[in-house]
Amino acid sequence: MTKDTLRELIVKLHEELGAARSIDEQSRVLLRQLVQDVEDLAGSDTKSSEKMDSAAGQLRKSAVEFETDHPKLSMALGELMDALGKLGI
Repeated sequence: MTKDTLRELIVKLHEELGAARSIDEQSRVLLRQLVQDVEDLAGSDTKSSEKMDSAAGQLRKSAVEFETDHPKLSMALGELMDALGKLGI
C-alpha cells in the first residue's frame, strides 16, 4: 500500500461524501474534518499516536453509522481504514 493509493481512497471518499445527499450538515462537517485529519496524518513523517487512534476510532464509528443508509460511503470509509492500517497509521 502506497501513499498514492491512500490519496486515491481519500479522493474516492470525498466523491462519495459529495454524492450522499441525505447526510445532515453536522455529520458532513465532521466527516470532512476527519478526512482532513487523515490527509494530515498521511502526509506527515511524524505521527501522533493519539491522533492516529482518534482518527481510526472516528473512521470505524462513521463506517458503522452510515452502513445502512449510505453503503458506498461506508465502504469507502472501510477501504480507507484498511489502507491506513497497511501503512501503519
